[in-house]
Amino acid sequence: KLIYLYINHFFTDVKKEKLPAPILTHTFEEAVSLTKIGKFHYTLLVVCGICFMAVMVEIMCVSIILPSMKCDLVASLTEQGILASSGFFGIVLSSHAMGFLADTCGRIRTLRMALILASISTIVSAFSVNIWMLIVFRFFTGFFISGGQACVFSLCGEFHGNKTRVKHVTLLSGFLPIALMYLPTAAIFVLPLRIDAMLFGMKFSSWRILLMVNSSLSLLALLGLFMLPETPKYVLVQGDHDGALEILRGIFVKNTGRPASDYPVKHIVMESNGANLSNIKGVKDALKLIWSQTVPLFYRERCLHTINICGIMFIVYGISQGIFMWFPTMLNEMVAKDGLGYNVCHILSNMETGADLTSDVCNGIIDTFPFMVIIFVGAAFAVFYLIFAFTIDYIGKKNLIISWLVIGGISVTMIRWTSNFYVVVILLTLTMSIGNCGGLVSTISMEFFPTNINAMGMCFIMMIGRLGAVFGSNFLGQLLFNFCDNVLWGLLGICVLLATMSWFLPERKHQKQKKVHEVNQ
Repeated sequence: KLIYLYINHFFTDVKKEKLPAPILTHTFEEAVSLTKIGKFHYTLLVVCGICFMAVMVEIMCVSIILPSMKCDLVASLTEQGILASSGFFGIVLSSHAMGFLADTCGRIRTLRMALILASISTIVSAFSVNIWMLIVFRFFTGFFISGGQACVFSLCGEFHGNKTRVKHVTLLSGFLPIALMYLPTAAIFVLPLRIDAMLFGMKFSSWRILLMVNSSLSLLALLGLFMLPETPKYVLVQGDHDGALEILRGIFVKNTGRPASDYPVKHIVMESNGANLSNIKGVKDALKLIWSQTVPLFYRERCLHTINICGIMFIVYGISQGIFMWFPTMLNEMVAKDGLGYNVCHILSNMETGADLTSDVCNGIIDTFPFMVIIFVGAAFAVFYLIFAFTIDYIGKKNLIISWLVIGGISVTMIRWTSNFYVVVILLTLTMSIGNCGGLVSTISMEFFPTNINAMGMCFIMMIGRLGAVFGSNFLGQLLFNFCDNVLWGLLGICVLLATMSWFLPERKHQKQKKVHEVNQ
């Protein structure tokens, strides 16, 4: 009886004791989703958008200044082609290194460094005394600005959960058409200025001022980056659990206006450790780390997908950037010969591609109508991106890409049979909009590559895309000027090839599981 009473007393006391409440753990996707969408994410979208605009303006401004620049620096068609592709070539050479820095130093630090150095290079390029100095410093601008090319997508995407990431990254891609509208708008106000000042023994023309005006976007983006923290996903992968949690609490407070104590997440499941520069003791260690981050892109389970993504990016940007780089020059020629009944191929095969010092442009008379057309192109691209953003969840990324490639293929086929200026502009716009598919492929890639190699993967595919842009800028223009009919038929075949390749793009795992579940039902 005494033993019974003792045991009963013991278990009664144990029941009365308050056991510590179990600590709830959340995955990162759950934790970031619980911050809600609000003021912070809208600020993030605007800042990332300005960064993306700065990148695109620095890359595309060469196409705007080509007609004026070739007069001052007396550039041949070959030199113009090299200049047009120099920025892209810089991006190709540095993308791998920038992806490595983004995965080791962080997205924010890499972006800040890239924007500062690109701005300096652009300002120096405005004082070029000959075509080769301009080519070299536009190369350096591309070399540095590539840090903002892919980092900005990782920066934007890693603050979102699966439900909102695709929509916001697609909206971020929509800043491309805003850049397309900003650039010709700035040109309308700056290029017609009659400036006869001599500086350091050279004529300081309006196209030089336009280059410096464009660099102001990079400086504005740089200021905006000081409003953002490092991505919590990157911080978590680096092993700093408390730091990631503190960032998420700050986002929750900004979005909801509630105190940080209301944020329900107390513990996040740690992800695999990423790379850190503190482990590097020399060049050999750095190269090993770069190699260790690159090889996983081509592991057996993702090798074919990586190759397919790279192939699509190369072709898509080769077509869109190759046409756009010569678009202002083509517009000037089409405006001059409008009403004569010539089709595009006849105009391109007979245009003056060198520096005609007797032309209106070289005499300081700038026709702003082509710039207004480019603004229209930018507005059309903005509509396309809005369509993408609000239909992507219903149609699906792959179906949207394939549909747009079909539209591009039809447009490129019809170009050779029309001579109406406005119809040609619309068809060329639809053809160049094939480049919009690059943003959708980037979204698929961002979901496909794991966090610890995400920025490296994004920079790698962007590097391949810009390599395509180098090829397109150098060769597509010259091929159009000499073999227009054959090139247009070739582009139709390429659109069919791209649509086929797009069918095999990867899907998120939960989408695959959902399809299997539906089939089983």
